[in-house]
Amino acid sequence: MPDRVDLARRVDELALEHSGAAFAEAVRRYSDTLDPAEREELKAVLTEKAWAQQNPVEESAVPRGYFRRLFRMAQTERRPSPPDNRPPK
Repeated sequence: MPDRVDLARRVDELALEHSGAAFAEAVRRYSDTLDPAEREELKAVLTEKAWAQQNPVEESAVPRGYFRRLFRMAQTERRPSPPDNRPPK
């Protein structure tokens, strides 16, 4: 049973081999080899890839783990206030 990473890798391979209607047909043929749960996962992979392609700026602005790293930094970095009690820049 292919996992999400395997499905995404296969979609990428098909995208390199085909374009347009030929890509859609290749994905359909690949989908026919999967069980219903794997097809649902394939749909999710295709939806994510379509969203990322339509919104490349948003996708690149929030790299994987960004919020985790931001939260970790907020927990560990405590900047002291300046001596004159002005807010930090």
